[in-house]
Amino acid sequence: MTAKPTIAALAVVSTASGEVVFVRQQRGPYAGWLLLPGGKVEFGESAHDAARRETVEESGFEVSELTPTGVYEIRAEDGSYHFVMIAFRAGTATRVTAGGHHVDGVLQASVDEVQPHPTVMRILNDAGVASYPAQDIEQGLRRNGILMDGHLIATTAALA
Repeated sequence: MTAKPTIAALAVVSTASGEVVFVRQQRGPYAGWLLLPGGKVEFGESAHDAARRETVEESGFEVSELTPTGVYEIRAEDGSYHFVMIAFRAGTATRVTAGGHHVDGVLQASVDEVQPHPTVMRILNDAGVASYPAQDIEQGLRRNGILMDGHLIATTAALA
């Protein structure tokens, strides 16, 4: 059990062909799932910088501007983890390395072709890049014992 929430940041990275960049998580409570590149905000680091750093480390993509799309509190019903996740939508993405830091693979796919973790489904919907059914998301969260509260940030990019 953790003593305090982990502050983390992630990026929704779309490729030129309209696919989204996913990583298969290697460790942590969502090991084995398709997630978005992201991770812990280090002391003294901004959430923007953490999302940018984690995106390169995990997926191998450098991204241009990052637009905030939402802030989420994600907790395990059993108290085993507690995250405050800040989500960003990335601008132009350029592949610079193979990536792979703490992940078992990097996948570029259409959101219609994959079944990511239910928290990711909600984040992708809020970022305006997917339209997963709310019922599927809620069922997935319940099935996995996850409590997820979020706040959509109404930005021009999120509403486009």
